Amino acid sequence: MFCVLQVRHYRVIYHLLEDIGQLIVNKAPGVLEDQVAGQAQVLSIFEIKGKGSAKVGSATIAGCRVFEGRITRAFSAKVLRSGEVIYEGRFKSLKREKLDVEAVGKGNECGLILDDFGTFEVGDVIQCIESVRKKPRFVSSESGSVKIEC
Repeated sequence: MFCVLQVRHYRVIYHLLEDIGQLIVNKAPGVLEDQVAGQAQVLSIFEIKGKGSAKVGSATIAGCRVFEGRITRAFSAKVLRSGEVIYEGRFKSLKREKLDVEAVGKGNECGLILDDFGTFEVGDVIQCIESVRKKPRFVSSESGSVKIEC
């Protein structure tokens, strides 16, 4: 891949360095970084039994209260028990007052089901994990020094 700088005449070298640094930063793909978008604590557990001998439709629902940020259905989930991660996966269902919702904010209660996980215990913490693309930053100082921070 070729990059073309706009042809300019530079009187001071750090102006050239700033332009090159900005070009590098703008073209950099960045890295994905996981951040906790919200946390909820399991207050109660509900078992829903399916119909028939195969028990199709059985589920374990965690009744939770969000105590930090937002729980968002589209993000991934972690279950922590005594500070240790015991599950990482996706949300299967998120409900607030019997309505399907995309997100539940701090201070609200909700019911949630996770994919392939049903061994909740009261006191478990469910974290909502958002993957954020972190781009590098170009930093220059008055002394003329430049650097790229990741």
